[in-house]
Amino acid sequence: MIDFDVLTDLAFREGIERIGVGVVVRDDSGRVLMIRRAAHDVLPGLWEYPGGGREDGEPVPMGAARELTEETGLAGLQLEYVRTLDFTNQNGRRVRQFVFTAVVPESTAVTLSADHDAYQWASPDELPHTGDGQREVVAWLTGRLANPGWRPVGGYLTTIARPTTYGCLLVTDPAGRILGMRSTIDPTVWNMPGGNVEHGESPFDAALRETREELGLDLAAENPQVLRRRLVAAIHTQADADCPVPVAGYVFDGGTLTAEQQSRIRLDPAEHTEFRFETAHDWRSRMTPARYQRLRQVLRAHRSGVPLYLERPAPDGDDFEGVLVFVTDIAGRLLMHLRDDRPGMPWPGYWTPIGGWREGDESARESAVREVREEAGIEITGLRTLPGPHHDLGLPLTRVLHAVWNGPESDLQLGDEGQAVRMVPLDEVLNLNVPPYMHHYLPMLAAAADRPTGRNS
Repeated sequence: MIDFDVLTDLAFREGIERIGVGVVVRDDSGRVLMIRRAAHDVLPGLWEYPGGGREDGEPVPMGAARELTEETGLAGLQLEYVRTLDFTNQNGRRVRQFVFTAVVPESTAVTLSADHDAYQWASPDELPHTGDGQREVVAWLTGRLANPGWRPVGGYLTTIARPTTYGCLLVTDPAGRILGMRSTIDPTVWNMPGGNVEHGESPFDAALRETREELGLDLAAENPQVLRRRLVAAIHTQADADCPVPVAGYVFDGGTLTAEQQSRIRLDPAEHTEFRFETAHDWRSRMTPARYQRLRQVLRAHRSGVPLYLERPAPDGDDFEGVLVFVTDIAGRLLMHLRDDRPGMPWPGYWTPIGGWREGDESARESAVREVREEAGIEITGLRTLPGPHHDLGLPLTRVLHAVWNGPESDLQLGDEGQAVRMVPLDEVLNLNVPPYMHHYLPMLAAAADRPTGRNS
């Protein structure tokens, strides 16, 4: 739907003083309806297509339909918006005319108003005496209509998907935890500050306005870096049963809130009942899988420092945010990593295979190679994907891969994460403190290496 209120506000900001409307009526053979101003009217004898001034407060399309009916008696036509025409009227005022078009059968009856004394159906290239602007509009429209498949923008917009749009801010605390707010309407939903774009707003302006309303903080004033309008991610969400139209979302960097700023947060109880800062891992237990995936996508974009275009649902092959890499050697050992023991992270203090979150637009194999290099200091090749099911075993959004490495254990070098890395015989892995998913994958690795898996408990 065309927002003519926004278009008229823009016109006034550009120095336009009056809003006009006009209708280019065509018949089946492509001729244009032209009407002649009466002798007592302004500019007597001038031919024009129907039109006039919009009345105060009148919607632009309604004004076009009214003028058409008053001047020609034609009513109930389907009007399609075409373009604008700017001109200076006889009083020296700048006018922007919103031009529509419509088609009627040949020989359609026309009933003129008292301000016009004649009409004719004219060929577009043989118009009677008219203004240069109107001649330009008719020539432009005729040229466009000669292109197969072209439609006036007003009609074309009815044939394409028209998404709703939102803007929101990714806000963190000094520890890097992410701000979420619990919805009053649906307590299972946790939102970032932000909301839908209103008429005349940009997504960034909507994000700032909604944040003021939802948190009681003016981040544009309190965190000036927010005004840099750093786009973190653009997210296209396909229509589904809950939202029958597609949604285009823009996530901006909202900066960091100090403890003092957090103390001044005042939620609107009509929208949210509580707020909290959580690590990315801890948000998983509070969010639906779809919302958690969106959060992980946004955080990946934020880490990259480059805005990412994201889709929901994610395309095939792109529906992962982390990798888990089983690296075995020809002796039947598995590379294991002793994780740091810190709250707010997955499997603290456990022995796990190498793994981590996806960065930028990496493929699963690229993520796997990088993570093994960073956490164990070795290069792997020949990766293969291991099958699920793994989502019920603590690995949401994770792609699981396997590689065989033939280097000496002395090449292993612990990176800047974790406490240790070492090769562990497959039949001894379950003697360590390991996550439950190891019970699922060890038989696959043992079968590939023709080795026993050890105890099953």
